[in-house]
Amino acid sequence: MKEIWKSLANLLFLTTIINILKDALNLILPPKFWHWRTFLLLTIFLWLLSMIISEVDSNKEEAINFISSLSWLSLTISVGWRTTQKPFVFGELSLSPWITGGLICFLLYENFASNIKYVAIVSWPIISVCIAAIILVLNSSEAATEAKVDQLSKPSFVILILVNFLVSCWLGLYFLIQGMVQQYPTMGEDDLSQSTFVYRLITPSINDYRGAKIMNLMEQKLKDDLSSQKLGLSVPKMKLRLENIKDEVTKEISVKEDDFWKLQTSIVANQSGYQLELQLFWEGPTAKDESYYLSKSCKIGETVRQRSSGSTPQNEAVPILVGNVECGAVEKKAVKPESQEENLKNI
Repeated sequence: MKEIWKSLANLLFLTTIINILKDALNLILPPKFWHWRTFLLLTIFLWLLSMIISEVDSNKEEAINFISSLSWLSLTISVGWRTTQKPFVFGELSLSPWITGGLICFLLYENFASNIKYVAIVSWPIISVCIAAIILVLNSSEAATEAKVDQLSKPSFVILILVNFLVSCWLGLYFLIQGMVQQYPTMGEDDLSQSTFVYRLITPSINDYRGAKIMNLMEQKLKDDLSSQKLGLSVPKMKLRLENIKDEVTKEISVKEDDFWKLQTSIVANQSGYQLELQLFWEGPTAKDESYYLSKSCKIGETVRQRSSGSTPQNEAVPILVGNVECGAVEKKAVKPESQEENLKNI
């Protein structure tokens, strides 16, 4: 009796598994050849093929990328076809053009060079409305070709085209501003409260200014230079050294705006060293058309440092005089128009 019940349970379990597989196949297999599920199956096949090639020979990157791109295109056709049907249709509006356009733009984004990837995002609304135009023409009940094309001149569709182009322009403006801020970061740190299309989430502090970063790096390099040698530079040589340090710093973190920062240094020599004021004048555009410069006061003197010598025991050290640099915080100061030209002549 136990054997009978066991056989019956196994049969019921096997039947359940078979029914689940049948339901799964019914969901995947297309009812006819030209169907969105056909392209979904093709997508899975191409994806598995690229995975197999990658495992067998990973050096065939071109073949793998080509098959992967075909797989993504097949997925795009499948999803685009499916989204032309309910529940992705609201009245006469279908989400298919924008979903399909997004998938196409994602493929373009992955294949474009890093400096033009933004083009794929900017072109998304335009590609989507072009797909919408194609769908509108193909689904038109008019028999004549001219009558189908006339569907594109409907006021509602013209408004849709204009809205998509407007969205594309806004996306392009976003990337344009982002590119400008990357190459001219000081423009993004300015007062943008009166801007109609730029909104700042966090107000930057003075240390966020690129000029402040340049000054802080100049201070660190100057400390590194003088920490191992005597303070024997004359005032002209010190000014020349500071110019060279600024050039070294801007080369390390180079952007296009560096030419707008002009260095001016006021140096006073005394018995103990130098008293200097680093000044970086901003000659680029400003939001309120007000010139300014960043200032950092520094005091350079000499201090005694212990340095090991090869001629002395390891536990002894030789006292030497080296430079010591102490600087204050960076300050932002306004420049009057009549005094700006005079200040820059002294650079």
